[in-house]
Amino acid sequence: MGKFILLFAILLCSITINAQETGSLLLKCKVKQSFQPIEGLKVEVFQDTLCREGITQTDGKVLFKDLKSGLAKIIFLFENHVEEQEVFIQVNQLFQYTVLLDSSNLKLQQLSASHFQNSIDGKSGMNLINQTKIQPVHNVIGATNSSVQQFDEVMIVAYNMPLINTDYGAQSQIITREDIAKTPVRSSTKMATTLGGVYFDEDEAALSFRGARENANHYFVDGVKILGSSQLPKSYIGEITVFNGSIPANYGDVTGGVISIESKSIQMKRVSDYKTQSLSSVSGSFLDFDLHGTETFNYDEFLPIYENEFLSTLNHPNATFGLDVDQAAWEYLKYSVKTGKTIQRDAIKLEEMINAFQYKNVVVPESELFNVELSRSECSWNNTNELVTIHLKAKEFPIDSIRKPHNFVFLLDVSGSMNSSNRLPLIVEGLYNFVDDLKPNDRVAIVTYSGQSGVVLESTSCENKKVILNALSSLTAGGSTNGIGGIQEAYHQAELNFDPAFNNRIILATDGDFNVGINSPGDLENYIAEKRGQGIYLTALGVGMGNYKSSTLETLAKRGDGNHFYIQFLEDLDDVLSNTGNLINLASDVKLNVEFNPRLVSNYRLIGYENRLLKPEDFTDDSKDGGELGYGHYVTAVFEIEKGEATSVDNHFVKQRPRFGTSQLAHVKLRYKPFEDSISVQRDYQLFNNQPKEDIELLKLVIALGLELRDSAFKGDLTKDVLLLQAKNFVARTEREVELKKLILKLYDHD
Repeated sequence: MGKFILLFAILLCSITINAQETGSLLLKCKVKQSFQPIEGLKVEVFQDTLCREGITQTDGKVLFKDLKSGLAKIIFLFENHVEEQEVFIQVNQLFQYTVLLDSSNLKLQQLSASHFQNSIDGKSGMNLINQTKIQPVHNVIGATNSSVQQFDEVMIVAYNMPLINTDYGAQSQIITREDIAKTPVRSSTKMATTLGGVYFDEDEAALSFRGARENANHYFVDGVKILGSSQLPKSYIGEITVFNGSIPANYGDVTGGVISIESKSIQMKRVSDYKTQSLSSVSGSFLDFDLHGTETFNYDEFLPIYENEFLSTLNHPNATFGLDVDQAAWEYLKYSVKTGKTIQRDAIKLEEMINAFQYKNVVVPESELFNVELSRSECSWNNTNELVTIHLKAKEFPIDSIRKPHNFVFLLDVSGSMNSSNRLPLIVEGLYNFVDDLKPNDRVAIVTYSGQSGVVLESTSCENKKVILNALSSLTAGGSTNGIGGIQEAYHQAELNFDPAFNNRIILATDGDFNVGINSPGDLENYIAEKRGQGIYLTALGVGMGNYKSSTLETLAKRGDGNHFYIQFLEDLDDVLSNTGNLINLASDVKLNVEFNPRLVSNYRLIGYENRLLKPEDFTDDSKDGGELGYGHYVTAVFEIEKGEATSVDNHFVKQRPRFGTSQLAHVKLRYKPFEDSISVQRDYQLFNNQPKEDIELLKLVIALGLELRDSAFKGDLTKDVLLLQAKNFVARTEREVELKKLILKLYDHD
């Protein structure tokens, strides 16, 4: 009887878990020093009272599926040592990240209280010892909203303070990073006065340790003694240790006190050396241009990508998402490969790479704004599956039509980070050319922001182009970046001069480094969301490399009824601004809903569009934001499908009755609002199982490159060698296709 109850409880628990909305987690554990995979490491994932266990394989990977949506605690178990992380699990998506672990932790031995070894990060004054009570490093990776901190590689470092202080009698007090964040003062000197026995002498303008003179005090920054007092800013400081009693011997002969400052760690990657050149003078093929020279660091930030999983056609009959025409990921990837820069996994947005190319010649009927064609093709990385592709084309701007006049607000970042020639100077030159081509009835205002935002030029008719051009020519970079202040002022100017007879649009140019004021993607998202739907659109131009904040610009474009482009050369900017569709919307809230026949398709996976997913009920809810498309835009969405009848459901409760005929493979619904119309239009399209498969080699090559660069859990049989062979056999027909082929050969052909 007891066994029966136990089995029933286990079954009930399993059903409950399956009934919940779940996601997956893929960890890749590597040795920090060598980047070699760690095999045989025990990993536990805790959620509420449930614990999942896994062991890393030969490639260092361990996969956890069917995890409940929400926070999950990850425990890495070493011999007598543990380390801890937290991640956020999202519904129907897989989160993948790499954990770098210090090799000294892999074979830890028990140490006695009187013996110590150097800390794993090598900083003086820290010791490592195994204890029963572990104090882990604790971070949250990933989140449901866009205010998340982006990580390319996650390095977990943990150590414990010794049980016995070897300095005997040394008296110290520690101000932690958490304490520092809460204090109103902004320098290490003033922070030290928050501790007992430390005072600030107003007459001497210096610290006093129990009456000692200021020149008797010593300051250390990251173990290095400095002269005079330290006035390091609050933003630099990670932790402060103040010795105001007997002083440890390693600090030398000190009669006053010691302030030891440990700087806040900054995540950075070293990138290949290059020298900034005059980018407007570059000509010829992009991949034929070489950059050499000075050393830089990479602070680029991207929102984390949770890859879409395979979903049951019975459990999840509707795939609903907003369309996205952005191509920033492709442009960023090209320049990353050119400079030899390390490519962050989350920089690879598959839908943006896919949308950088056109795969079919779709004809739009004269009476329609859009047309959709559907295709079937083989899946090159998993030959048992198929690809179903949706090709959507927007109508071109009629040649004989007169466009609406423009009402632009140029919102330009003139902070110090925009000083290099491929940032503000490039933007000014490109906008100079753009203004020169505008018509007399167009209008331009210019707002700049650094530490403070300001209106450089109020809305001015292009009949006075000289005034506008002079205002552009006067701009210089310097200061910190109050991005939110600039955005608020730009919207204010756009609202002051709003005219429904004009195309009202803000053109933002920045590297996204908003380091003053409201600066998290979540805060920006809330502000921009309040402004959407008012007839003011946003184009975000991201520039630079090494400090590029894609996370910020992506949020602005998504919530601001706009689009996002990465600009590295003057030609890139000219291409964006000369494309009518990028500046004049044809339709808003463009959404797709796709249903597959469960008699013919067991599971499906949407490739890309992870941050554009909608609930099925959002498809017909016109208050829910979709995507914005302009004249002439071409958008592609791809599904990988597993053929075969769906015979099981994960939740054990609901089984939807199929509504398809025996020959219908998929039913696609397109919904959109024509520009300046509040009523949505819906169009339906069918894909049949007997439709011949098409050989779209370009599409398979682009997706394969993205999967390989992301080292996707869904890349199947794909390897670097397979991708390289695929590229060598590909016949390029356009300039962009030639760039694609050269890029893959540069990455993987080392013969």
